[in-house]
Amino acid sequence: MFTLSLLKLHNILSIKLIWCFILAGNNLNAQYFDFPYQVLDSFNLKITYTITWKEDTNNLERIRSEKMILMVGSEISKFMSKNFYEYKNIGRKAERAGQLQEFMDKNEYQNYRTRFSYQILKNYPMGSYTYFNKVLPDFMQYTEPIQIIQWELLDETDSIGDYPAQKARCSYGGREWIAWHTNSIPINDGPYKFQGLPGLIIKINDKNEHYVFEMDAIERYEQYFDIELEDREWIKTTRENFLKAEQNFRHDILSRAKDAGANVVSQQTAYRNMLKKNNPIEF
Repeated sequence: MFTLSLLKLHNILSIKLIWCFILAGNNLNAQYFDFPYQVLDSFNLKITYTITWKEDTNNLERIRSEKMILMVGSEISKFMSKNFYEYKNIGRKAERAGQLQEFMDKNEYQNYRTRFSYQILKNYPMGSYTYFNKVLPDFMQYTEPIQIIQWELLDETDSIGDYPAQKARCSYGGREWIAWHTNSIPINDGPYKFQGLPGLIIKINDKNEHYVFEMDAIERYEQYFDIELEDREWIKTTRENFLKAEQNFRHDILSRAKDAGANVVSQQTAYRNMLKKNNPIEF
């Protein structure tokens, strides 16, 4: 059964993503990857970052890492997990070719495990950013003005990798952040929601270094690729209400798992995993 194939992923993908797919339906006639979508912009510039983070305040020695990508278009940029981006694209191709079951039955999906299912579109709508994610059972989005992050430029300079960089700081999401941006790359963008400095942000971390984003590579392609937004039934909310929904999900994880059809073992696995996720990037 397709649902059973997905349940086998609970040690590979995040529990939240597994249930996202389980709740999508119980038969192969449903759409799992090949959703209708809008093309918002196109990009030929992709910047790869590594995020390292400490998700459990009771075990700060355990450090996780993952690759994230920033796709920079002429008007809009999109930030998301590299693995999630590739997983969705490969899954879409398999679904269009009628090979979805075969794709899900292969162990190939292990190469695309991710802890992050969010997508951030900057300058969408113009002058704002929009954050998209799922908090079961809903697909949710909220929008804030880009100017909500207020930077203080500092005089300190350094070299970060091959780039001369200047230091800046800001407060956002209950954390104090230190950023290094370079005028050598005149793009006022960066990882996650951060942007608005005179050059590309090549490194940013909170003062406790629980979350660190560092640029790995910047690539420019000859061809252009679409910046897309899936046409889902996105529920518009506020950042505050979204964070409350996430908090409620964590507190109610056992009943949510049960409602999703997870067996007792998977319910307990979800509960133990959620206890370790007590250090979100935003409060």
